[in-house]
Amino acid sequence: MQIESYGMTDRGKVREENEDAFLVDREHQLFAVADGLGGIPGGAEASQRSIDLLAQSAQQADLGSEGLDLAQVMIRINASVAREGFENHPFTGNGSTLTIAHIVADTLRIGHVGDSAVYLLRSEKLDQLTIDHTQEQDWIDQHGEAARDQMDPRLSHTLTQCIGQDFELRIDTKTLPLLVGDQLLLCTDGLNKVLADATMRAVLQKSPTPESACRELIQLANENEGPDNITALVVRIS
Repeated sequence: MQIESYGMTDRGKVREENEDAFLVDREHQLFAVADGLGGIPGGAEASQRSIDLLAQSAQQADLGSEGLDLAQVMIRINASVAREGFENHPFTGNGSTLTIAHIVADTLRIGHVGDSAVYLLRSEKLDQLTIDHTQEQDWIDQHGEAARDQMDPRLSHTLTQCIGQDFELRIDTKTLPLLVGDQLLLCTDGLNKVLADATMRAVLQKSPTPESACRELIQLANENEGPDNITALVVRIS
């Protein structure tokens, strides 16, 4: 099984600062995206710190056949980011999403908190493998998809779980087999809240390399007003 990967980030057309960060660790086949919380200080600091701590965990661990224990790694990252955030910003702390994909042999392991995402393109179908930790998603879970139009639009941007805001953290994990021909897309919400699934699928299908896919996805998001920071990371299995 051969693995190609590429990631890139862009400030977008509206934000003054890029508070996204990402990791492409080909040595350990470890990939991640993080999106710092806006509206409070230290978003860029929190996202980059989360990524740096993840990279350090991979370098220091004896990965063996099981790979990283993503839940435990994320718990430790959360504790560090929360402690440092409240030391630097006592009234607000800081925070970030963190979404991780770790490939071990032919198995994908996901760790996720926040509203960044992992998608799997298999054959002609693009599926989101993560669930957003937002008040919007809670509303839909409680009232059904038909009630979306009744929802306060502010709920879509309000996180219920993230790195750094609480010392108690609920982490979603998932494990599934990978097949030759699969593609993974990790992204922050500046991409998948701007582009339709059909658009992202078409780009992944036609792009000759992960790099070209990332560049086109970010270009398309910017052509759609680029309202937020944009990060795309593509992994291709062959």
